[in-house]
Amino acid sequence: MNEAAPPDRDVAQVVAALLAQEPAFRTEAQFGPHVHQGAGPGPSLLIGDQSMMELHSGLTPSILDHRMALLARPGDVVVVRRRSAAFEHYVGDILGLESVTFLAPPAPSPAPVAKLCHTLPELFEPLRTLLRDRDSLTIRSYLTNGHDWRLAQILGDATQCPVFVHGPAPRIARRCNNKLWFWRQTRRVLGARTVPASFHAFGPAAAAAQVARIAASGEDVVIKVPSSAGGCGNLRLPAALLGGMDLARIRALILARLRATGWGGTYPILVGVWETGVTQSPSAQVFIPLPSDGPPEVRHLFQQQVAGLEGEFVGAVPAHLPGAIRDKMVAEAGELSRLLQGLGYFGWCSFDAILLADGTLHWIECNGRWSGVSIPLAAAANVTGQPPRGIAIAQDGLDRPLLRTGALLGALDDLLLRKGASDSGLILLSPPEAEPPATFCAVAIAASQAGADRILAEARRRLAIA
Repeated sequence: MNEAAPPDRDVAQVVAALLAQEPAFRTEAQFGPHVHQGAGPGPSLLIGDQSMMELHSGLTPSILDHRMALLARPGDVVVVRRRSAAFEHYVGDILGLESVTFLAPPAPSPAPVAKLCHTLPELFEPLRTLLRDRDSLTIRSYLTNGHDWRLAQILGDATQCPVFVHGPAPRIARRCNNKLWFWRQTRRVLGARTVPASFHAFGPAAAAAQVARIAASGEDVVIKVPSSAGGCGNLRLPAALLGGMDLARIRALILARLRATGWGGTYPILVGVWETGVTQSPSAQVFIPLPSDGPPEVRHLFQQQVAGLEGEFVGAVPAHLPGAIRDKMVAEAGELSRLLQGLGYFGWCSFDAILLADGTLHWIECNGRWSGVSIPLAAAANVTGQPPRGIAIAQDGLDRPLLRTGALLGALDDLLLRKGASDSGLILLSPPEAEPPATFCAVAIAASQAGADRILAEARRRLAIA
């Protein structure tokens, strides 16, 4: 869509200050001479593991870790926690993504998949053989973290071959996915008026006091687990519910609601006003290259579709924004992405915002990873060989405990995109049955936005999705 403007003095100053405070932002060299940030000429190892995200567990099967398979090319390897023969057949025979190897641990484990890749012979030996045969390997993870870099180091040392990590350095990956860190840095770079009013709570008593103060003004309260994603760590507490409660009861309510999400008891947490009058929830999809390859690019603006009190992500379509708001969003996303680039970030990233009725744009979250928008965009281009003109994304929970991949394919058969047959249709992004309730995760593409919207609407109608 647009290249960000050249770095300005303010962003450069913030980068310099943060690097002085935390030199570990730049850590590529510590992983040895065979490890490089970027993309190599050989095959890729694709990992869709979400266990390093707060409130996610490696023991809970995810319906989303197969999504990275849609980015595979011939010769690539995809590692998932549990294989799905029906979905692998769909990827190879219907989408035409052939000569892709799928691997999975022999038994369930809570450990990060990248760690399992070097501790389990069943995973490590095929990867070492591939690297030796092809002379280089690129690790592409949904959420790049220290385990990916350590895997690269072990593979490189074992083969004396170069291993590339297509993602951010570990420290900036952790920092930018933390809502509190992102809130602070956005204030520094863009100003206090570009983020919602929020507070840090370093314990349950402080959280209760802040919640009570906000509720006393008649406004609803939001509590966020800083490193959670997709709305799963957001708690909305209506002012009407809190009215008349003393601090002890508010404290007990907060702890009970947080623990129900799987929260591990870590502080600080974010407490803020639940903003009303929200007209859109746009996101900026950004690619941040290595500094030697140029400035970041704000490639797409999407309108996120959310549901429920906590704003759970259920889909997205291209955003339609007034020209001035669009320009402002692109410019500010560019400044934020330059900040991340200066701290060692490389790869896809997205910034979530809310647009209020008075035209105010507030930035609320950074997704320092692949996302529910960037994966479908890349998958559509990978399958068809070109960027989609019309695109509509779905990530819907289904009102049924289980739905097999075969049954889903049968129900949507005539809507499916087939490699070589058409450049429009529906692409399934993951098997629906990995965890109850079943989930419909797909992207519709067509020559026009209206066409993509129609395809997705028909799929949702057949699956009885409201």
